[in-house]
Amino acid sequence: MVAGHALPEGSVAVGRNRVPTRRIKVWRGLGRAGRAASYFLSILGLVLSLRDKVDVVYCRGLGDAVVSIAVLKSLRLCRWPVLACPINARGSGDVSYIRSIPGWRWIARRIDRHIEAINLINGLVEEELDSIGIRSPEISRVPNGIALSAPVERGAPGLRRLVWTGRLEKQKGLDLLFIALAALPSRLPEWRLRLYGDGPLKQELVSQLKSLGLRDLVTIHDSVPREAVRGLLADSDAFVLPSRYEGMSNSAIEAMEAGLPVICTRCGGIDDFVGSAAGWVCEPDSVESLRLALERALLAPPSDWLEKGVNARRIVERHLSIATTAGGNLAIMRRLAAGC
Repeated sequence: MVAGHALPEGSVAVGRNRVPTRRIKVWRGLGRAGRAASYFLSILGLVLSLRDKVDVVYCRGLGDAVVSIAVLKSLRLCRWPVLACPINARGSGDVSYIRSIPGWRWIARRIDRHIEAINLINGLVEEELDSIGIRSPEISRVPNGIALSAPVERGAPGLRRLVWTGRLEKQKGLDLLFIALAALPSRLPEWRLRLYGDGPLKQELVSQLKSLGLRDLVTIHDSVPREAVRGLLADSDAFVLPSRYEGMSNSAIEAMEAGLPVICTRCGGIDDFVGSAAGWVCEPDSVESLRLALERALLAPPSDWLEKGVNARRIVERHLSIATTAGGNLAIMRRLAAGC
């Protein structure tokens, strides 16, 4: 069963199965306190109605659901074992959210005592959890996963075609990427960058491209349907991920599955898999580090790009396939369910 505030009551198709869905009702017109109270009451109703029908709970993010269940367990109104998976490290990520709650230290203690397991898709989160006193839950490190398609046949790149997909917001570091690209020396092999996405910074980024003189080299396109993304990746030579912070970028995993090397920042998620074998890694929030990584990539011979792309695909096959990662999460949930 899947429950969420954006879901309708009913069911959804997942492969050959129908998965029941429950809506978590939220009052949005009463500010943050009203939203939190309504979410808590909705979770309480869910717990009471499903008290003996749930073996284990998986929560994506250390958000309202984790907080609500931890408080209910401290009040002995819920006994469900919980596996939580923080979404983002640093920035306005999960720990930042917890710190923003009035009385957050009390909340953190409830999470520490009543959430049985936390899966880290980003290793940097562990240090952040420790900083707010969350140290007791069992820690696992199962990454995000992706379904595998047939490998893309690639030839040696001439014009270096860079691509990015995602949401146009500050977290993604595109403003830093544009400054770094504008600072590249002219002696480098010819390159182009295409971006696909939408978001609050779109017009600002378009204006920045104009002011930096990059409009002939960088184009921002609207979002494309999910099924069209792989075609864009197949028509590219490398993926760029200049994020200030991340959890574990699914966009980068999709690029690696399509056989693309990745130019990314060291955010504690996908960079742990990319390394030097499958791309070029630099420091986050640093224009100069990003510029040097771009320069190293563009100076590398076409054979290096192809080799790193092949390695990227192999990494996904070995560690990031949905079968592997789903199996890892399922093993944890089975263990939690068996212990209750």
